Amino acid sequence: MPSKLPVKPVVAMNADSQRGVALLTVLLLVVSITVVAGAMLASQKIAIRRSGLLFDQNQLLQDIDTGQQLAVTLIRADAKLNDSDSEQDIWAQPIPPYTLGGHSIGIELRDEASRFNINNLYHNGAVDTAALAVFQRLLTQLNLEPDIAIAVLDYQDTDSEVYQDGGDETVVYNQESNRGADRTLPNQALISVDQLAEIKGVNAEVLAALRPYITAVPYYLPINMNTASPVLLTALVEGATSQQMQSIVQLREKQAFSSVDDVWQLPILSSVKEEQRKALTSLLAVDSQAFMALITASDNAAIGQARQRFATIIISKTAADEIENSSNNSDKNSNDAKNAQNTNSKKPKDIRVVTQRLWAFRPNF
Repeated sequence: MPSKLPVKPVVAMNADSQRGVALLTVLLLVVSITVVAGAMLASQKIAIRRSGLLFDQNQLLQDIDTGQQLAVTLIRADAKLNDSDSEQDIWAQPIPPYTLGGHSIGIELRDEASRFNINNLYHNGAVDTAALAVFQRLLTQLNLEPDIAIAVLDYQDTDSEVYQDGGDETVVYNQESNRGADRTLPNQALISVDQLAEIKGVNAEVLAALRPYITAVPYYLPINMNTASPVLLTALVEGATSQQMQSIVQLREKQAFSSVDDVWQLPILSSVKEEQRKALTSLLAVDSQAFMALITASDNAAIGQARQRFATIIISKTAADEIENSSNNSDKNSNDAKNAQNTNSKKPKDIRVVTQRLWAFRPNF
């Protein structure tokens, strides 16, 4: 008789299969939960990191505001000590970093009146011929084309003709211009020296040569004879030599000039004609009506990991009763400047921030 094969119980096989499926399902669930939990944890870490970065950024911005207040306070304190601004004043001395918790705030101050304000070329709806002549002489000293001064003026004035030429600005300045074709000039004051790169004849090399001697303050700004560089001083007077102006620098290092009249009385300037003195007087001062501050906020982390933010601000310092005039006109005419120069010492000063610009990197200063 043939042998009988053993028969496996069907129930037992079904039970084993169900246990396998259940185990596989549990494993899949565990893997899925693990993946989801890992994704949630990673997302939470990113959110926490983002929140920390935003907190740090907000803290750095608060540090910049604090630095701004400190800079204004320093200028205000200096204004109470004397009526002139020179390299001997407290604002001109190195300012140590200010520590605030785990952060530090650095402040660097610069007298903007030690430079030529390119917005002096056109104000009160008219060309300032004295300022234009000074700028042209400055360009010549730097071995640059004096016609650049005309291009900068036409960038600001409100007409559509090239100054003293009569040509159409659009036609003239769209040729070899950095602004591109078929673009009219903005006919307004410049808000930054960097805007000069848009002007015909100003390339990177020209801008680099000019940058140490110019500024773009949004109102009329006389040149401070106590802080102006020898190069700019030489550009003030036609026919002046750098040797003459270096002697002025040596004199003011011993004692700051207290009035523009003191400067004109110097023997080395005795040859300057009266007509030229009158033309220049409104452009000169012995104090500053504008300072630039570079504020650096740092979180003091390890070197290479420290986060920093920067801000440049312009601080105005004007006679209290001239503030409304400055804000409405963004400049002063030559007669007002001369009168202010003679009377500012008897009036309280109004010191405030007029512009602020934030930077992710350290700017040229």
